Amino acid sequence: MIKTILFLLFCIVLVSNAGLYEFRLDQDRLWLTAQNEPLTTVLKTFARAGVRVEIDPAVEQSVSGVWKNRDVEAALKAILSPNNYILDWQRVPSPLGSFTRLTGIRVFREGKASAARPLKTIRRIETSLDGSRRFMALEILVGFGPNASITDLRALLARLGGTVIANNTDLGIYRILLPEGANVIAIIDELKRDESILLVEPNYIVDLPDPLPAKAATQKDLLPWKTPSGDNSLAVSVLDSGLTPSDSINAAVLSAYDATNPEAPLVADPVGHGTLMAQLAAGLLDPYGSSVGEGVPVIAIKAFADDGAADSFTLMKAINHAVENSEGPISLSWGTETHSEFIERAMIYASAQGRLIFAAVGNKNTGKPMYPAAYPNVIGVAASDGTDYAEYSNRGDFVDIIAPGSAGGSQGTSVATAALSHIAAKYQRIHPKETPEEIIQALKKAAGADKILTQAEVARLLKKE
Repeated sequence: MIKTILFLLFCIVLVSNAGLYEFRLDQDRLWLTAQNEPLTTVLKTFARAGVRVEIDPAVEQSVSGVWKNRDVEAALKAILSPNNYILDWQRVPSPLGSFTRLTGIRVFREGKASAARPLKTIRRIETSLDGSRRFMALEILVGFGPNASITDLRALLARLGGTVIANNTDLGIYRILLPEGANVIAIIDELKRDESILLVEPNYIVDLPDPLPAKAATQKDLLPWKTPSGDNSLAVSVLDSGLTPSDSINAAVLSAYDATNPEAPLVADPVGHGTLMAQLAAGLLDPYGSSVGEGVPVIAIKAFADDGAADSFTLMKAINHAVENSEGPISLSWGTETHSEFIERAMIYASAQGRLIFAAVGNKNTGKPMYPAAYPNVIGVAASDGTDYAEYSNRGDFVDIIAPGSAGGSQGTSVATAALSHIAAKYQRIHPKETPEEIIQALKKAAGADKILTQAEVARLLKKE
């Protein structure tokens, strides 16, 4: 009897040992330990590390083996055999210097290359013990000091067992994947003592605000979009949940970009929030209740995944795209109580490039700062009911301007933010020689001491001289 129990326990240990114990990529070197692990699970780890993975669904096999500091191509030949496969490599720039990285894996049966499909992965999100912060599991963002080199990066990766998922050269940031079981917060606390590292924090999660009900919108609420005269390249960049194309919005969209999946066209908005904000920024909807003249082109940028959540790194990538593709305002109809130094630096960067940034202060009257609205380089926008703060609107010293917050069947500081971005873009078109600081002062002057921007003041503000 005792021998039987011991044998069963031994079998349980063997079964529990099945799994993926180690994974790390460093340029053309691979560290991988797996036992009886499905190939798709192994490849999902590559995908989480920023590699584009496509696989024929009919390919089913398990992976067992130990590869320590092995050549990636040699290791993958053993792992993917007997299937056919294609590897993509690229020399990519980074803040500390260029490096070579594996960018794509395509696995398929003999003669079935067309059967390969993108491998879907599930985003893993952690919550801090006190419940106040949400962030990507097993990820950190790192910015190195001015005297650091690529050698410092590789030493850090070796020390952490980490892999570079991606980097942002303009902002000097690396997105790093940690090994399974890593404690993100503990590692960050340790790295803050590293003199070569300037800044490190989790890859925070930001959620889109829940819509507040308002008067139901009808097709009549959509105003005809009037093509602006002169140069149409000045557009409002709307960083949100995407865009649902329609006859009404298509004419206003200068370009569209999916920061969550840059290789795919932006043709949908599962949440709906982004489409509404684009309509407001373009001038197809007017919370003041009447048309205010010419429309404004928009650049629709999807920064939030289909579940309505965005991570800091993707938001910063979206900011980069906005800065690179228009000199017009950037509209951010969302916010969080979690302060991020990386997001603040992205706001400073965009502002230094001459961009006006408008952000919602939140739909709960807590008085607590919401970010990015509360950052110094951002105009915090609250919602009015016409004569005062709307009951739901947040308020505080971080509020710069209060604008109407109801349109298109929804209400909130999101609505007010997109609408104010539209007004700012129109003013910028009328006064192209004014600096961003002068434009902000003109908006604040029109809003007056009570910060409420009325329809009459908007009309005076946008009156062409």
